[in-house]
Amino acid sequence: MMKNEEWHPKVDINIEKAALGAAKDVTNCLVIAGPGAGKTELLAQKLDYLFSTNKCISPKKILALSFKTDAASNLKERVKKRYGAEYASRFTSLTYSAFEKRILDQFRNVLPGEIRPSKDYLIEEMEVIKEVLYRNGLNTTGMRMNSIKEIAESIALSDNDSIIKNDLLKGTQSNKPVLFYRQITKLATQIIANNEYVCKALRMTYEFVFLDEFQDTTYDQYNLLKICFLDSTCKLTAVGDNNQAIMRWAGAKPDIFPDYIRDFNSNKYQLLMNHRSVPKLVEFQKEVHQILNSNHRSIQTNNYPEFQEGEITLFEFENESLEAELIANDIESKIQGGIRPSEICILAKQKVDDYSSKLITTLNSKGIKARIENEYQELLKDPTCNLLLDLISCSQGKRDPLIWENISNFYGNINGIDEFTDDLILAKSYKEIDNIVSDITYLISNFIPNEESMIKLIDCIIEKIDEKRIISNFSTYNGKSDLDIIVKNFSKLLYIEYSQTQGEWLDTVSSFKGENSIPIMTIHKSKGLEYEVVYFLGLEDSAFWSFNDQPEEDKSAFFVALSRAKSHLIFTYCKLRNNSPQNNRNINEIYSLLTQSNLVDVIN
Repeated sequence: MMKNEEWHPKVDINIEKAALGAAKDVTNCLVIAGPGAGKTELLAQKLDYLFSTNKCISPKKILALSFKTDAASNLKERVKKRYGAEYASRFTSLTYSAFEKRILDQFRNVLPGEIRPSKDYLIEEMEVIKEVLYRNGLNTTGMRMNSIKEIAESIALSDNDSIIKNDLLKGTQSNKPVLFYRQITKLATQIIANNEYVCKALRMTYEFVFLDEFQDTTYDQYNLLKICFLDSTCKLTAVGDNNQAIMRWAGAKPDIFPDYIRDFNSNKYQLLMNHRSVPKLVEFQKEVHQILNSNHRSIQTNNYPEFQEGEITLFEFENESLEAELIANDIESKIQGGIRPSEICILAKQKVDDYSSKLITTLNSKGIKARIENEYQELLKDPTCNLLLDLISCSQGKRDPLIWENISNFYGNINGIDEFTDDLILAKSYKEIDNIVSDITYLISNFIPNEESMIKLIDCIIEKIDEKRIISNFSTYNGKSDLDIIVKNFSKLLYIEYSQTQGEWLDTVSSFKGENSIPIMTIHKSKGLEYEVVYFLGLEDSAFWSFNDQPEEDKSAFFVALSRAKSHLIFTYCKLRNNSPQNNRNINEIYSLLTQSNLVDVIN
């Protein structure tokens, strides 16, 4: 066992004093960490400290809760690669949804019969959601699935438990009950609150709990955390940034930080370093942060030194055609200067199609691919989709170490392989990988004429891998139906990329991963991501149509957008967009941050 004073961060990084203090704090604590502050790295270092110094005594574990699947998996992978299987086995990294669902699935039977879902319940069946929305007076005809889900989630915030008993447990024609994630949160809370044995088991399992993106925690999720861990020996480390609180439309608790400090008697740490952006952009982030968190309406500009690196520009255009032409030329110039397309991101507040369609066409005319990422993003987070892409790449002779590691990890897990496995069993597992790669090489050797053929091809590959083994290995699926939906959506998008690359499979995989295209997405989708260059299209009142009703959240969204950029940050405003006059009077509080800053070049 290592002594406290002997412990030092395991990698050669510049960790600031506050981060070091938070890493060694074994009480409840809150870490305020802005963009690029290294939140994931802090949690990984803290885990090492707790295990190395025996502050978390075996067999007790650490639980980490995140909002995004990729955030949960990234932290788990970082721990496994850096500290090995021993630490990883005592570390559980889940999304809030997965944590809540695990409680419900394991202890469903302790619920009263009238609200207890059957074992084969479904989550967010779209037809049921549409019916519920219709009965709430909303017509979903013509709406995109993502929009329907967002509205449905917001309606499901009601505390009226009759929603559970009535609308959401009626189920589909197959008579399977259907739950929103919000209802799963409530049911999980009821299980912990009403059964002391389940509560004790949870508290005996986990000594420390990490809470990522804490500013997005909802009222119900915070209530669950209190039921689970308040007044227990479990110690919580919450990490977040109020300037990135953009989920209040979905019920995020606005006063979560002060309430947590009071309820859990928490220590507070503020991380000041930014490891992401060049100094000019960091200075602008500080300026915006200071203004947005002050009560002063007037902007005090400062005389800054001449920054050698970094670009912050606001373009003011007459219309979106001129916008598309100039921005496309600017993107082309940056690519010619050595920036890869995948390191450039185009953002819009909402309705990405409306803001990017002309730009996409103009970029295509220059041979530059740009695509709206919504559907791709979700699939690229899915472990089965990544396994399929890696197996296809491997079948075409690409033996990248990361690809091989992903494939071997999957087959190692399903075959129970660890450091004690003998050579014969290990060789058998490697042989299984060789066989599946050979099978895929044969299966994809013929031309795929249409989408239906691609679906059949991927189904055949899934059959050879064995869907039961996939479902048992990846905890993200609630049975076969979940996997089927993912695989079908994956197959459809894969065919689009296949048809555009003339059947070259390595190019197909590369295109699917977005390695040679510019991603286009909403601000919400960009959260947690970073790019060398960020273009924010449409800094206009119509994009921030709800600003008067939710100014704080929209200002947070603006801050999230500007903090995605490492070195180049470009905003656009059009006086005329889609034949409609635009202005910036309502969002002048945001717009003036750019026009009155000495750090920003305003080009009309």
